[in-house]
Parts: sequence; C-alpha cells; structure tokens
Amino acid sequence: MTGRLTLRNKKIILGITGCIAAYKSADILRSLVKKGADVWVVMTDSAQEFITPLTFRTLSGNPCITDMFDKNNETMPLPHISLSDGADLLLVAPATANILGKAASGIADDILSTLLLSCSCKKIFAPAMNTKMWESKIVQDNLKKARSLGIEMVEPDLGELACGQIGKGRMAQVEMIVEHVEKAIGTVQDLAGKRILVTAGGTKELIDPVRFIGNMSSGRMGYEIARAASERGAVVTLISSSELSEDLPGVTIHAVQSAGQMSQAVKEHLPHNDALVMAAAVSDFSPSKKSSRKIKKGEGPLNISLEPTEDILGSVSGNKKGKIVVGFALESEDLIANAKKKLKEKQLDMIVANDISAFGAKDSRVSMIEKNGSVKKFPMQSKYDTANRILDRMF
Repeated sequence: MTGRLTLRNKKIILGITGCIAAYKSADILRSLVKKGADVWVVMTDSAQEFITPLTFRTLSGNPCITDMFDKNNETMPLPHISLSDGADLLLVAPATANILGKAASGIADDILSTLLLSCSCKKIFAPAMNTKMWESKIVQDNLKKARSLGIEMVEPDLGELACGQIGKGRMAQVEMIVEHVEKAIGTVQDLAGKRILVTAGGTKELIDPVRFIGNMSSGRMGYEIARAASERGAVVTLISSSELSEDLPGVTIHAVQSAGQMSQAVKEHLPHNDALVMAAAVSDFSPSKKSSRKIKKGEGPLNISLEPTEDILGSVSGNKKGKIVVGFALESEDLIANAKKKLKEKQLDMIVANDISAFGAKDSRVSMIEKNGSVKKFPMQSKYDTANRILDRMF
C-alpha cells in the first residue's frame, strides 16, 4: 500500500521525564494532535520542574496525569490501568537515563514507570542526556535490554548540550520523533479520494408501534468497515439500523429502521459513491399489515402474515454503472455454495461469507469470494481486521 500516513483515531500516551528537552515535548504533542491523535500526557515529578502540566493539558485537551494516586482525578481512579486500555503507543520523550533503567529492570515506582509495565502497546523512547551518561556502560546495557524487551529507540543527536559541551545526547528532532511514531502506528491513506457507502445492523419490521420482527445482528461489522475506510482516507457514509454507541469520527451516519427505509437511503446515496458494502442484515420478510396501536395480549391468538421485503442488493447491482458492490452471506449450512450462488445471482464483485456465530460477536471467521470464483479463507480475527481485509481486496 502507498500513500501518506495519518494518526487519526490513534490513542497515544506521551510520557515526559525530567530533562531540559521537556520543552520540546510540547511541540511533539502539537504535531501529534494535528495529525489526528488523541494524546494523553503523563509527567514525572522531575519533568514538572522544567515545564508545567497546564501546558500539556491545554494543548492536548485531556487531563495531564502526574500522580498515580491523584484524589482530584475522580474519573480515572487507576490511571495506570485506565490509560493503558485502548492505547496504540506509549512514547517517552524525553527519556532520561533514569526511566531507561526502570524500563530495563521492571521497576514501577511512579505513574510513568508503572504504565510502562501495564501497557501492552508499542513503546518508543527518545533518550536525552549528557554525553558521558549516554556513553556509560550501564546506560548502554540498559539500552540493549530495553530493545530486547521490544522498546524502540529514536537515538539522540550529536550537538550542543545544555551544559555547553558538544556530544551525542541531544533528544532527536521533533520531526524525526513524530515520523518514527507515524511509521510505527500510522494508517496508510490508500483510500484517499474514494467515496464508500456502507450499511449496518439488522432492520426492524414493525408489527405494531412497540413490537417488530428483526434479527440478532449488532451492526458491528458495518461499523468497523466504516471506521477502517475512514481511517484509510475514504469519505464514508454509513446507513445504520443499529444503535451502537460507537464514535466514528469523520463518518456521516444516516439512521434508518426498516428494510424499506434502508433501500430508499441506499438508492439515494449510491450515485454519489464509488462503492457499496452491504454489511447490514436486512430482514427478508415484513408483516403485511401493521397495527397503528399496540396490540393487547388479551385480544387472543395473533396470526401475522408476512411478505418479502425488497431485494436491495439485487435492485442496485443490476444498474451499478461501474460501482463496486460487496455483499454478505450468513448461512447455517452449505456456506460457500450458498454464498457463491448469491454472488452470481446478485451480480456482486465480492461476497463475504460467515456463519451465524458471527451475529453479535466481536470476532469472526470469514471467507471472501470474488466474482471470478476464487475463495480466500481467513482465520478467526476481529471484525476490524476483517474490515481492513475486505477493503484491501476491493480496490
């Protein structure tokens, strides 16, 4: 894949330790935020001797964490656990000889060193210290051990130090540190310029004002496709019949309820998009008659007559005018055979086949079948990963 990288929707913890280079951390923070990252700053006591937490709170828009037992931080009583949840990267810049030694030895005696142990995400250090400290055997041994533990290093530069001497120990340039972060966790904008329409959720077909016929689809697959496409630079419109409380920055969401409403929305938006991913589990049947009032239980046995809903995929695929159309097949038996049949009948470019265990789950095992008949099977993986594999094969 080619294209520029973005940090949009990435959660980064920026650790700051006691060093004169701490003032450069404000520029690192500004650059990360401009690139779309959600940055949380953690400062050691020594770092606060060089620059104040207010600076980082203002620039990040998030609380600046300085104490593992801050009684005033009621929303995050255990920051070393809360912060680590969902973090994509822990960047320590500047990283002193002290924090390097703690990381190499597993010492956890403050908020930052404890976070280093509790965070399972990728970690990057940008060391900064006097040349004599940098060249000392113990620091070099700690560097080797830290690297062996998976911590990446952005090595310091050669130049004038705070003491006036010339030597290696200056923290690397802000641009180099940010570039290292982008390469580590950035998302390639390979879908920039593409417009993608996605559907999600199981539709609801009303029986009366409070009851409906539906299915167990959570809508998560559609949401993850929308999320992944947006992160990769596409302009995304999501037509959703689910009620997931998911934050999808940059995605335009249109709420619908029934199969008829979803069909109308798809036909309205498809002409303005390059592709349609029909991840929604659209109800196949709808009550022939809908009561305008709540049906009382005491009114006796209830017989509901059903009629087929519109075949949305079939109606758009026959006149797609060069647009890419991807469908889903969920079956309880003969999965691949039934999926291939649907692929051909609906004139799809690709179909994603999964069994009923995918309903409501965060992970799924799918097979992707292209219009030439080739089948690619994927292992159990998160629906976000599945979403990216779908997008990989679409364009």
